[in-house]
Amino acid sequence: MTRGVRVDGSTVGTTTEAASGARFDAAGALVEAMRGLPEMWRGAGPALVATAVLWTAAQAAPGAFGALSAVLALAVGMAAYGARVRIGVAGLEGAQAAGLGRGGFQWRRLEARLLGAGLLVLLFMTIILSIVALTALALFGAAGLNAQAIAEGDWARVGPGWKLALLAVVTVGLLALPTILAVRVSLYAQATLAWGRMTSLGATGLTNGAMGGLLLGLMACSAPLMVWLALLATTGMAGPWAAGVTALILTLVQAPLSAGFLGRAWRALGRPAG
Repeated sequence: MTRGVRVDGSTVGTTTEAASGARFDAAGALVEAMRGLPEMWRGAGPALVATAVLWTAAQAAPGAFGALSAVLALAVGMAAYGARVRIGVAGLEGAQAAGLGRGGFQWRRLEARLLGAGLLVLLFMTIILSIVALTALALFGAAGLNAQAIAEGDWARVGPGWKLALLAVVTVGLLALPTILAVRVSLYAQATLAWGRMTSLGATGLTNGAMGGLLLGLMACSAPLMVWLALLATTGMAGPWAAGVTALILTLVQAPLSAGFLGRAWRALGRPAG
């Protein structure tokens, strides 16, 4: 069973309801997202490139020019984000019906909703990370671990072997929690688009039964950026050009891939607004 995805009263595409019994095919969604990259570039390429250029300028330029570039990067980046979400959910033609601007430059109600929803998700994740950090400090302190040695990477002074084992187990567990929660809210932008209202934690139920596929798919989408960052770390390359390449990989590869992947996930997992 399919239904129209409605944005500001306009039908822009279709999704398959979770009630249909179809399981989310993460591998298939990833392949479709890769095939959809040219469509993403056609619909939002100029906004994506502008975001990368402005962000690089904000990192490289000091003073007022850098601050202005950062503000413009945020504004253009939100427009590019809205463009990616539209295209990922509805395809290029449907995205145009949903308010996609020329080159991905538009600031409509969806962009405002995505900004508000994103801030709510960021606040939620900040609270969780703060709790995780405090819990880690309490556990490390109770175990008598040398926090200064941990910070300096001097494992010989951290403590005996069982304490190092405790440190490893606790670290993995504490890192897993925010990762799981991030995947749980990963469809908030797609829900905001389809439901026509700002959505944050209300999208967590959409990922039931699909957490593993979503996590692996998002990790695969980030692989090009991770490989590039690893190359920078091992070779010691730095400077404005390295930051520029990083921004281009992020905006032209990882971000569109992730939006396409999550758009396909929405088509399988989305449901009517409650």
